[in-house]
Amino acid sequence: MCSPAIPEARSAVGSSPWLDRLGMATSTICAIHCAVTALFMGALSAVGAAGVGAAWVEGAFLAAAVLLGVLSLGHALLRHRSYAPMAWFFAGMLLLLLVRPLASSPLGEVLAVSAGATMVVRAHWRNARLLAA
Repeated sequence: MCSPAIPEARSAVGSSPWLDRLGMATSTICAIHCAVTALFMGALSAVGAAGVGAAWVEGAFLAAAVLLGVLSLGHALLRHRSYAPMAWFFAGMLLLLLVRPLASSPLGEVLAVSAGATMVVRAHWRNARLLAA
């Protein structure tokens, strides 16, 4: 007698790509925020919006990126066993945390932020694809 297939048990965290979608959205918003802040700080100050470049805002974006990345990618790694999303995530965070502060010009900072955020978005996108497979 054949037993029916038992569906794989899933937990709430990492079982669907909703955390990855949130991670992609957060990283994209962070990249836009950092690019606008770096390129238009003078204009933002002139209109009284210099607070968007405050250190706590950047810290909140980075904390959200790290939290979502660790929760989503770490848990999903146990399921799909691919280290590719984690590698993309750590490379992107390395750019955001280490290279960006060392940039000598606003353009260099924008390029570092864009590349780092793109890598983090790529990590979440790849993770979601692996979970869907």
